[in-house]
Amino acid sequence: MRSKTEQALIELMKNGDEADRCYAARTLGTLHSQNAVETLIAHLTDEDIDVCVDAAEALGRIGDPAAVPPLLNSLSKEESGEVCTAVTSALGMLGGEAAIDALKKIAVERPEAIEWEDDWDRWWDVQLAAVEALGRYGIEDATELLVDIMDSDASQDIDAEIYHALSSIKQRGFEVLCERLKSPSAMHRRRAVTALGRSGSPDASSKIGQSLRDKAPEVRAAAAAALAKLEAHHYLSAIVLLLRDEDEDVRSAAVEASSRLAASQGDPELLLKESSSLLVDPNSLVRTTTLKTLSGLIQPEALEQTTRQLVEQNLSHSDFNTAAAAADLLAANRASESIEPLIEMVGNNTIYSMARRHAILALRSFGINNRAIIDVLKSAVLDKDQAVRIAALGALSHLEQFPLQEDEATDQQPQRPLDIVLAAINGELIKPEESEVPPISQTVEFDPEADKTLPKQTEDETASDEQAATSTLAEITGATEEAATTEPLQLPEQPSRVVEVGEVNKAISTLDAIAMDNVEATLGIGQEEPTAAPEYDQETEEFLKLVEQNNRTAMRMKKNRRTIPLEDDLRILGLRVLTKQTDERAIAAMLQALNDDNNEIRYEAALAIAEAAKLNRDAPGLMNAMGSLITQLGLGDEDQQIACARALGYLGNKAAILPLLDALQSDLTQTKIEAIRALTNLALHGSDPVEADHMVTKPVSPKTIVRKIKGMLQSQKNGVRITAANALSELLQLEALADEIPDTIERLIATAFLGSGEHARPIGKILRQIDAEASAQRLLKGLAEVDSSAERRFVIEMLEELFVSHSQEAQPQQAA
Repeated sequence: MRSKTEQALIELMKNGDEADRCYAARTLGTLHSQNAVETLIAHLTDEDIDVCVDAAEALGRIGDPAAVPPLLNSLSKEESGEVCTAVTSALGMLGGEAAIDALKKIAVERPEAIEWEDDWDRWWDVQLAAVEALGRYGIEDATELLVDIMDSDASQDIDAEIYHALSSIKQRGFEVLCERLKSPSAMHRRRAVTALGRSGSPDASSKIGQSLRDKAPEVRAAAAAALAKLEAHHYLSAIVLLLRDEDEDVRSAAVEASSRLAASQGDPELLLKESSSLLVDPNSLVRTTTLKTLSGLIQPEALEQTTRQLVEQNLSHSDFNTAAAAADLLAANRASESIEPLIEMVGNNTIYSMARRHAILALRSFGINNRAIIDVLKSAVLDKDQAVRIAALGALSHLEQFPLQEDEATDQQPQRPLDIVLAAINGELIKPEESEVPPISQTVEFDPEADKTLPKQTEDETASDEQAATSTLAEITGATEEAATTEPLQLPEQPSRVVEVGEVNKAISTLDAIAMDNVEATLGIGQEEPTAAPEYDQETEEFLKLVEQNNRTAMRMKKNRRTIPLEDDLRILGLRVLTKQTDERAIAAMLQALNDDNNEIRYEAALAIAEAAKLNRDAPGLMNAMGSLITQLGLGDEDQQIACARALGYLGNKAAILPLLDALQSDLTQTKIEAIRALTNLALHGSDPVEADHMVTKPVSPKTIVRKIKGMLQSQKNGVRITAANALSELLQLEALADEIPDTIERLIATAFLGSGEHARPIGKILRQIDAEASAQRLLKGLAEVDSSAERRFVIEMLEELFVSHSQEAQPQQAA
């Protein structure tokens, strides 16, 4: 089928319109079709310039040396600079002696046939393509040629590209770059330093290191970056010292370079020797970077006592970043002597909350359950800042796995960490009057494209509208009376219009007025005729639906932004940190919260159950959530439906299949998407109802699920269509569904034509997973049936995805 596909594309090159020829040429090149070389060569002189360009690029990708002479011939005669540039790039990909010689020539000699385009000489593009190709091959005898181009007054400004090319020329190119380090031009020195950093030469770091003292700040910054790229760890201390540089750009480069070297696990000894002075440097940036760099380098208990104490002193630094970095370093060092300073930091409310959060994370890393740690974390759970509260709850949940240590003073064990988290979920940690404190809440919006919830910080909303709506009548009348007594009566400057006879009815009592209104309502007097609903064209209706959907999304966001009581906030945060717990007490708390009166608590509980089921769906008691999840899937709001669908998918109980099939009929896009994923999970990984003793009243076969999901391929929503397509690619791996493959292929291909065809390539990948041969046969038939080049493009893109190997890119051959 691959051979037939290539032949069909070759025929399209001969008989199709210009768009067809372009699409076919690109795909033949991507497929590295040797059979297409002769046809592509013929189209180097196509009447359409775009086809010539695509044919040249395709020949370069295919890599057949037979294409070199025709490409050279085209280069000598072609007037279009765009085509000449594509031909030059193709020669660069092909390589070989003839191609390299041509590249050297065109890099310095302008072909006479190439035309100017306004004020731009297209040869400049051709020259650049030649320079890049010569550098890519590392041609030694091209070095002087490249230097001459760079130093020529008539040359275009492609110095940076030439330096890049020189960095690939191992011997002579390296020598030229080292010579340029002595150039009087700071720009040349900077570019030489950067190029040496790319060269990969073992001798490059010593040359670059000297530039750390260059008089030009841009050269010093480039040197720091280049040394980091070369992973020259022995220069780490020197780079850290650049943090004191007077130039801001140099300091910024030093921060990035030192962080990069730390991440690559270099030797910390040199930096540790300098740390005594760096950790007390008056510049907080120097301290912070030193602390962060050491955090990425050291092993546990690597800090000496003096150095460790200096780090602990930085816990109270006025700069948040420094204090947080100090806590992180103590966490990496993990010396027990640092626990007490970290506890003091957590309990110090005068320290910036985000720094205290880092201290909590540091305590968590020690894996120790003693009274002092648990007490300070329990206190932090009630902190005024939510970042501290969530960190404390997370630390307590994590520490549950470690043994408790007895209190030496009382010979008693402290409270278990998980008990504190459960108390927060049950609303037992705070007094009723404390629950009125309005914290800045953090809400979670469910992301259907990922397997996790994403926390989003929100802001307080003003309550002026609510206050106005709840004002009493007495307050309103009182305010009116007060205004009447304090403000003089204002008369209009111009007299009003004289009222005509009959315009105003005579005064009547309130009861008479009510009676009159009822009579008029009965007789239809004074009422306007009911107006029919306006009729809109399809485009307007779609726009109005989009507006309605946006309004619904805005209302959800507004709901998530509101301020909530501290007690509810603790319950929500407690459920979030419980996601990795499958302890029976934790599951019992989730189940209880799933039936709470508060919508947000139910939502968080459903997500927690989903994560617990993902870890261990056989955890005792977890299956008791089924009834509530199914009910809320049908009756909850959009967020709750999404969370419940996910949980049902991970629980693996096939009793959820029927409710999830019903959810496919929802008007809510994200509900449909999560229902499709859950159904796929149940069909592939659901428990056997008999073995698991699940009460499945009406078994549903995988074939029924597949057919229902196929119906989603025609959805108006892109997300639903592509989710359904991906689900089908997984489900059709089941042997029992083999007879569904032909119809599914037809439907998937039809789906690729919906919208603007943006799903053609993803659908092509999915078809390859299902049955590449059968899909190619159907697509080749469609290639001859569709009427427009736009539709043929979709078919070509799917065919390309069926056969292309994305791990195989066209590699230029090394010149002899």
